Amino acid sequence: MKQKFNITVADMQLNIVSDASPEEVESIVGMLDRKMRDISLKSPRCTKNEAAILCALSYCSERIAAQETAKKMEKECFRYATENERLKKQIESLKLELGGIREDNIAMRSVLSHTATAPAEEAPEKPAVKAAPGEQLTVEIPAPVTESATPAVEESAEPAAKGKSRVGTMFDLLTFSDV
Repeated sequence: MKQKFNITVADMQLNIVSDASPEEVESIVGMLDRKMRDISLKSPRCTKNEAAILCALSYCSERIAAQETAKKMEKECFRYATENERLKKQIESLKLELGGIREDNIAMRSVLSHTATAPAEEAPEKPAVKAAPGEQLTVEIPAPVTESATPAVEESAEPAAKGKSRVGTMFDLLTFSDV
């Protein structure tokens, strides 16, 4: 509802009509009055009309800058909303992948517990499970130790059996024939 207000700006009396509340009108008038007085103090030869025009130019400039800032913010909000949706989709796909990994984990535990309860002469070594965040889970199952494995370097001074040689510690089970 429009109301009539009597205001004073830079010692000039004005009557205005506005939809704003009395507090809003008082706040705006106070800002305008301070701005015009600042302009008058900085430029003593400036008339009240010139100060009003300079004040209007200043506020128009600020309004244009605020509109440009608002446009930039809207673009940023749209970009963030788009990124947010992309990340939500990625989270959903990661949850599905995690569910699959959990199912595989349950199946692997079942297999491992079944092999652990099976009768055997010696209990097999537990497999080494290696996984870093974001990497695929790998399970290393050690090879069974046999009694035929001997050290690569023989400590006796006797040469190896004729026609066969052993090579290095990395190749404990590797032999080749001398021809």
